[in-house]
Amino acid sequence: MSYGSPRRNGAGRSMAGFGLAELMIAMVLGIVVIGAAFAIFQSSQTTFRSNEGLSRIQESARAAFELMSRDIRAAGGSACSNFSVVEGAGAQAELFRNNAVSGSGNSLRVVSGDDTAYRVVNSTATSVTLHAEDVNLASDVFQNNDVLILCNARKTHVVRATALAGRTVTFAALPGGYVPTSDEYAPPAAVVLARFRDANWSVNGNGRGGRSLFVSRNGGPAEEVAEGVQGIAFTYLSEGATDYVDAPADWRDVIAVRITMTLQGADVDGRALTRTASNVVSMRGRTL
Repeated sequence: MSYGSPRRNGAGRSMAGFGLAELMIAMVLGIVVIGAAFAIFQSSQTTFRSNEGLSRIQESARAAFELMSRDIRAAGGSACSNFSVVEGAGAQAELFRNNAVSGSGNSLRVVSGDDTAYRVVNSTATSVTLHAEDVNLASDVFQNNDVLILCNARKTHVVRATALAGRTVTFAALPGGYVPTSDEYAPPAAVVLARFRDANWSVNGNGRGGRSLFVSRNGGPAEEVAEGVQGIAFTYLSEGATDYVDAPADWRDVIAVRITMTLQGADVDGRALTRTASNVVSMRGRTL
């Protein structure tokens, strides 16, 4: 009687695990996946920082252009007619008459009458009385020593307030004893009084190791408007010309200003994010 080889059942079969080669392959694949995920994460972070920096640059440029544009559009203008002749020989009158916009390279000076003007109901050569519907007291809207624009449809004067009493503003006598509300060639209802605006725009160090755009109004301290502005250039277009120039032959002929700014944002991968933006602004008083 012959006997066959003994049959092995499943319970006695040995259980095999991962070998060293398989483990190494799994580790390498895991490292590759983690590395790829880290690279994607790093790229996303860089893109986010770049987009955030670019957004801040664009926001700064938009705010700066908007504020400068308001001043430039109003240059040489007032609440009265553009044909109202500027009288007087003072420094502010000379600016208003001949240099409403002027500059040199990276700075710009703009003068105009304020957008808010107050009606005059009575006047002499040395004072005006404001409309009761506009103000309760002159001191509510003006201060002593303010430089003001007094005008009607025919003449414009730049005066300095010497006294405020009730609704009356007093100043030095107008040339030739002129009384604005008594001009037979200009309606009395057209006489108004407004602040004289004098804005100086420039780029300077901001005290934090960077540079910013600043504006000084009416001789006051410079106020920071936009951070990260590394440089600015103003060029001018004169009436009848086709090219913008650094300095026109006659500032009275300027009808538009082109502003070019270089802005810098936060570093991305060790490199500063820099952009150049440009904007053209027409002078409202010269083009209408």
